[in-house]
Amino acid sequence: MILGYLLVHPFAMLVYVLDPQHPHASWDLALWGRQVRMSFSPEMLAMGLAFILMGGLTGFILGAWRRQRELWMAAELESQRRQAALETLKDLMVTLAHYIRNANLVIGGFSARLQKGLPDPQWRQPLEMIHQASHEIDAVIKSLEDLAEVNAVPYVNGSQARMIDLKKELEARLATKARKEQHES
Repeated sequence: MILGYLLVHPFAMLVYVLDPQHPHASWDLALWGRQVRMSFSPEMLAMGLAFILMGGLTGFILGAWRRQRELWMAAELESQRRQAALETLKDLMVTLAHYIRNANLVIGGFSARLQKGLPDPQWRQPLEMIHQASHEIDAVIKSLEDLAEVNAVPYVNGSQARMIDLKKELEARLATKARKEQHES
């Protein structure tokens, strides 16, 4: 705050000296010496305190404004980083879903076809398991695409790796799919 006095008060005195009502030579050292003595005299204490408070308040406001601006810029940068990460994850999801669905279509389609065409009951159970796994893969992809809220759980107990918890969503989708298949049969 004292710095406010030392910085602002000389400018106020300069304005006083340059005022046309008080003609002085700008290089009059006696005048400047008198101004310095007056600046620190007891009569100028009230004005000095005002300059101290004004300088301190100005510094505080400017510091708070700058800090708030830095926080806002940091938050904006973090938001941009998260947005870029989210876009990358979306692209990754679309790519993985495409290739997994293509492979899964072949696996599920052929297992269903073989299941219908094979009279040997020995192969029906393994083909049914393949067909069921194909439905699970489809349900996982659809659940990830429709994901509105991410709840992560440990991948394996004691592990640092985490995975998105889709258990309830998958159970609901698979139950719906099973009901549809039973209804169609």
